[in-house]
Amino acid sequence: ADEASITRGAELFSINCSQCHGPAADGNGPVAPFLIKFKPANLTSDVVQSKSDGSMFLTISNGLDGRMPALNENLTVSERWDVVNYLRTLKASK
Repeated sequence: ADEASITRGAELFSINCSQCHGPAADGNGPVAPFLIKFKPANLTSDVVQSKSDGSMFLTISNGLDGRMPALNENLTVSERWDVVNYLRTLKASK
């Protein structure tokens, strides 16, 4: 999780995730009000931050059925790990 990976992860998050999760990753993206059944997760919450890196990676890769699209076709394996590394910085900055 070096600085280059975290920087790439922040950029990838902004492009692929912030529409739902919001720029601050708090679940308040511009699309969130239109999601009726399930609201996006607050990625800075203790619940999310307590998950293992592998769990986060699998969620990004495979999505959550009916809640979040899989990003395994949009992001390479390395890019998905960059996003995980970026998400880990959110806990520290809370």
